[in-house]
Amino acid sequence: MTKQKKILGIDLGTTYSCVAHINEYGQSEVIPNAEGERTTPSVVWFDGKRAVVGQQAKEMSSVHPEAVCSFVKRSMGNDDFTFDVDAVAYTPEHVSGLILKKLVQDASAYLGEPINDVVITCPAYFFVKEREATQRAGEIAGLNVLQIINEPTAAAFAYGIKPNEETKDRFALVYDLGGGTFDTTIVRISQNGIDVLCTDGDHQLGGKDWDDCLVRHIIRGFNDESGQDVDAGDDPEFYYDVLQRAEQCKKQLTDKTKTKTTISYQGNKVSLEITREQFEQMTEDLLDRTVALTRSLLATAKAKGCTKFDQLILVGGSSRMPQVAQRLRSEFTVEPVLFEPDEAVAKGAAILGNNVYLQSLVKSKLKTQLTTASPEDLQKAAKQVADEYQLSIGTVTNSMKRAKNVTSKTFGITVLDGYDDDGRPLLSVSNLIYRNTPIPTECMEQYATIAAKQQIVVVELVENSYDAPAKGAPEPIVDLDQTTALWNGELPVKSDLPIYSPIDVTFRIDENGRLYIVAHDPASGGKIEKAIPEMDTQTAARMLEVTKRTTQLIVE
Repeated sequence: MTKQKKILGIDLGTTYSCVAHINEYGQSEVIPNAEGERTTPSVVWFDGKRAVVGQQAKEMSSVHPEAVCSFVKRSMGNDDFTFDVDAVAYTPEHVSGLILKKLVQDASAYLGEPINDVVITCPAYFFVKEREATQRAGEIAGLNVLQIINEPTAAAFAYGIKPNEETKDRFALVYDLGGGTFDTTIVRISQNGIDVLCTDGDHQLGGKDWDDCLVRHIIRGFNDESGQDVDAGDDPEFYYDVLQRAEQCKKQLTDKTKTKTTISYQGNKVSLEITREQFEQMTEDLLDRTVALTRSLLATAKAKGCTKFDQLILVGGSSRMPQVAQRLRSEFTVEPVLFEPDEAVAKGAAILGNNVYLQSLVKSKLKTQLTTASPEDLQKAAKQVADEYQLSIGTVTNSMKRAKNVTSKTFGITVLDGYDDDGRPLLSVSNLIYRNTPIPTECMEQYATIAAKQQIVVVELVENSYDAPAKGAPEPIVDLDQTTALWNGELPVKSDLPIYSPIDVTFRIDENGRLYIVAHDPASGGKIEKAIPEMDTQTAARMLEVTKRTTQLIVE
């Protein structure tokens, strides 16, 4: 018998993270950390040569705020963000890498064996830069990252796909309100697996924003009662103390209609009562934003043929707040189901990670690709794997269930759109792949040179959030201010070409969400090919130096 490899599913959260695996009974199971808790605060305290991750780090945020980094997931993919401590500028990838290292260390100790292979989840609204940063975080932690998987997809897999059970075809709305990010996604659950139909969200909206509302309310109450004029921004230690109290109040208001908290500062001590009604009123606009995004999503789904959904699944720790289910129940006609809000994503990631592994074993037994193999050859290969690893044939065939995602962004290139009255060029955007396109996907468009005997063509790749036009409608006019430049390159072209000579541009997005661009001059055969994002030499060198520093830290 050959021993089956362990794969960890990791929900790398904004406020809390969770790890799961497939246990000896074939069930997805959460692994407690070294402190015996099922989730770990995504907080890092840089203490000299140590990087302390978790609850102790969170508690130190009010004592050493300058050395404690939290909510770093919101900055994933942001090249301008660093957390500076001890003369080292840690990127979001480095901080996240330390969190991942702690999670895997604890899981390996619990399971009694070293584990290196992981699947990591991210918000569905993350795409090229954010996913690449998440991948790098795993590599910085010394892990073999098999896949980056969307959180709603993982949660839907844990909820809707049961081993050895027939799966009823249905559409589900996954409403994922986490500590720092929000996703709303329509998925089709079927016997074949999970197909994402469309997704939307905001990775700057989550439970932390509800906490911040409470922080402002508590400080106002403190000032009113004490006669002071305290600004939390003037004293980080005071701010983090109030933030932790606000989080406690939010959790208490989940089960109670009112709660109390006591604030002490500069010799003044004030007790405040906060009611659930007050809390819901002060955060109503935040909930409105999630509903607006969800309604926009449903309009997109309708255009894709989904006129209604059968289930409404709530995941993410912040979806516990009573106001969430109450509002969604009143807005839509489907009863919300709160499904393991802290653990569903990690459990689903473990299932999908195990599927990826078993699929690789089946593939190794085939002479063709999984997608082109005949049912008979697949069954034969699955039986070989089942016999070799002493698994049931049902377990192996069940691992063939897929998880198909869509793009969460739109991608295009800048093009010349004429000249103004002063002869200055006017630029616009030509989109090639629109958001909510199933992946993998590929698209080629032909463009043209803008002058005779042109030497080079500048190709600039941009990202935006424009939707595909309705059938028969004109292409949307894209505001350049609403785009983000991802990359630009220069394509040498044949020097004697006339104006308007063809230039081919191809975009391809693989199943992991990685974007590839090819620009080709048919006349000369010249081309440039790039995988996006591409890190410049200077940034790569800086990343390497910080990575060396990160790997030297003792992670606890």
